[in-house]
Formats: sequence, C-alpha cells, structure tokens
Amino acid sequence: MFGYVIPVKCELKVRELEQFQGAYCGLCHSLKRAYGPLARFVLNFDFTFLAILLSNGTGESICEKRRCAARPFRKQSCTEGGEPFQRAAAYSIILTKWRLMDAVADKGFVKGLPYRLAALLLGRAYRRAAKDFPGFDAHCQTQLATLRDLERAESGDLDRVADAFAQILPHATEGVEDAAKRRTLSELLYHTGRWIYLIDAYDDLEEDRRGAHYNPLATRFACKDGALSEKDKAWLETTLNHSANLIASAYNLLPHDQWSGILENIIYLGFPRVTESVLKGRFRRRWDRWERKEQTIQ
Repeated sequence: MFGYVIPVKCELKVRELEQFQGAYCGLCHSLKRAYGPLARFVLNFDFTFLAILLSNGTGESICEKRRCAARPFRKQSCTEGGEPFQRAAAYSIILTKWRLMDAVADKGFVKGLPYRLAALLLGRAYRRAAKDFPGFDAHCQTQLATLRDLERAESGDLDRVADAFAQILPHATEGVEDAAKRRTLSELLYHTGRWIYLIDAYDDLEEDRRGAHYNPLATRFACKDGALSEKDKAWLETTLNHSANLIASAYNLLPHDQWSGILENIIYLGFPRVTESVLKGRFRRRWDRWERKEQTIQ
C-alpha cells in the first residue's frame, strides 16, 4: 500500500485526531513487538486504516499513554488493538516484502539495489509474519505474480491489471468470523485496493515515463509528455469515484462503534480529497506537509 488512505485532518474532532494518532502509534508498537524494531519502517496510514477497519465492531481496543524512541519525554496516546492490529501488522510486513521484491525485478540490478537491501533487512520479520499468516502470504505471491505477468506483457486492459492488485486486500478478512461482515469488508477492501492502484498509477505517470517503466494508464491511453488528455483524465476520475462510492456503500453496512468518526472522515472526505489532489498534481506537496507536521514514526 502506498500512503494515499488518509483522513482530512481539519475535519476531525480533537478526540478523533488523538484517536487516529493512537491507532497509528498502536500499529507501530504491534510491528515492533511481533517483528522487531526494523519492522516499524513499513508503517504508513494505509495500514493504519486497515487496522482500524478490522477492529470495527470488535470492542477490543484499549487506549493508553506510552513513551517511545521518537518521543521519549512525552507520553503519546497508543491503542492496544488486540488481534486486528496484530493481523494488520503482519499483513503490512508481507505485502511490503513482496512489493519490494517486485521492484527489484522491475528496476534491474543497479537501480534495484536499494529495494534489495530493504527486502534483506525485512527478511527476518517477513519470515515470522509468513509463518503466522501463510494463507495471506501465499495469496500475495499469487496475485503479485499475476500482476507482474500483466505488466511485463504491457497489458492495456486497465480493469484486469487493477483487479490483480485489488484481489490482495480482501484476503485480509480471513480472520473475521461473521460471514456477512467478512463479505462486506471484502467488498470494501477490494475497491480500496483498486482505487489505490489506479491513483498510484496516475501519480507515477511522469516518473514512469522518465524511467521508461510500465504504467497501465500510459499503455491504455495516448499520453503526451507523460500526461493524460482532459478526456482521459475525466474517465479516470469517474472510475476512481465509482470505486470510492462502492467503498462508502459497503461501509454503510458495517456496525458503528468508537472508530466510526475516523472511518467516515477517511471514506466520505479523504478518498474524494486525495482523488482531486492527485489528479491536480498537488498530493505529494500536501503529503510532505502532513509528514512534517503530524506524522510521528514511533
């Protein structure tokens, strides 16, 4: 996952902002506790969203104050999210590992060295996570192999390529016992994965053009100087908004609980805001500002 699933901070209540930061810190502590200090470097907002989503309706979350290496002199809110947070931590390790290996394969020996090193450093944590959740690990490998084959063939079938990635996240619901809730979460996570893949492809258009890398949008549409025409951009915006609407429809079937304010902010405000920001070329600048002011890697 790529860091696009974020709340609109100014629309959160003070309590909700502290609660979201507590979930972020809680996932960080879950990563360290289960997979070691280096595992913390895979932490991002997308997996925080996943942890919160898996916690929805479980009633397991407990918030407490903790210190960490990043803020040793001031205790921060930290959510102990139980089994849902443990699962999100493992899934983040597994998916990051295979995305790194995918980058190694795509970028060649020299350009792939940083990714190879990162994958090596993550190796021990990955082996533990894969042992804990072998089903998710196998599913990731299968779907990313399918995606890699489509990318190497330079497929212009945008729906098929996006589907290969989108099929990964629904498997994160394997621990949800309620069948109806599992189906709802699977639908929500499928369209979240599809939205992430397409929004990331647009965000990387110019970079992929300069590096002569495959980009599904550049293959599907006729790009000029690494940019889509206004007509093609409008089509992309429509399909992104369609996925966002299906995410919202699925969310409406889930129970409301302590996380509802945050989830509603991300789903009803965050997805549309990021879509608009990315399509207008402003997202990375806004992300940099959030990173400087708000993000604390525990």
